[in-house]
Amino acid sequence: MGVTGIFEELRRGIEAGDRLDVLEKFQNLILLGLSVQTDFFKHAAMFGGTSLRIFHNLPRFSEDLDFTVVSYDTDFSLVSYREPMSRFFADLGLEDVKISIKEEGEDVLRGSFLLSIKRSESLRVKIDVEKPSTLVMPKTETLYGFYPYNYSARLCTLPSSFAGKMDAIIHRKWGSKRVKGRDWYDFLWYMRRNTELDINWLEARLKEKGTLDPEMKLTPELLGEMYEKRVASVDVGEILRDVQGFMTEALEKKSSNSWTPELFLRQKDKLVDSAKRYLLSNRS
Repeated sequence: MGVTGIFEELRRGIEAGDRLDVLEKFQNLILLGLSVQTDFFKHAAMFGGTSLRIFHNLPRFSEDLDFTVVSYDTDFSLVSYREPMSRFFADLGLEDVKISIKEEGEDVLRGSFLLSIKRSESLRVKIDVEKPSTLVMPKTETLYGFYPYNYSARLCTLPSSFAGKMDAIIHRKWGSKRVKGRDWYDFLWYMRRNTELDINWLEARLKEKGTLDPEMKLTPELLGEMYEKRVASVDVGEILRDVQGFMTEALEKKSSNSWTPELFLRQKDKLVDSAKRYLLSNRS
């Protein structure tokens, strides 16, 4: 596929109304550029919904790219990647991609990539990179994307990525009625796969944010209690309103209408078991 063909494919997809599919292709282009044009994946690893969608076939669309710094390089900055990524898109014939960065004084470095398709249509992908202060790091692995060409990317392993998701579920807007249903959808996906949970990285993340006391140990049982408390505050209707527009399988979307608070409460024991299994399989 030539560089002109890439843009034309995106434009045709927008005209056909396949916006989320086109957005995913743009996400792949960004990851391809970070992989082949920069040393980004030497310092950072991807996690979150988009990594599950692109690299593990999660059956829902996702909008943003989430990363965590996994090196001890305190000078990591997104600004240094703006110029090489601009060159990368220019070489693809996409000179109009606008890259913005906001990171001054932030624990999370934020940026965005904006591609104008035509006057009234554009694609925007936000990028968040955590700069954790904890010395506990997630486990990572190298996986491969394939659009529009094969490329490698560093990802958190599924147990560590699951820890990042549990952090979002337990910490995000604690006590608020606002629900990000995609977090809960992904949680059920991990449960169906019997994924082990990297409770060590989860503990470090919760302590870093003040959700867990620095002197406390996050045991699987304590995690179960925190999860149960969180479930009690969740409105399943809000979960569905957020996530159903991103679900890609019609039968699953239809079956999700039967979700109840009891469904999520019944995951508690499995969640506790996933943390126990991780501890057993990672004993030193």
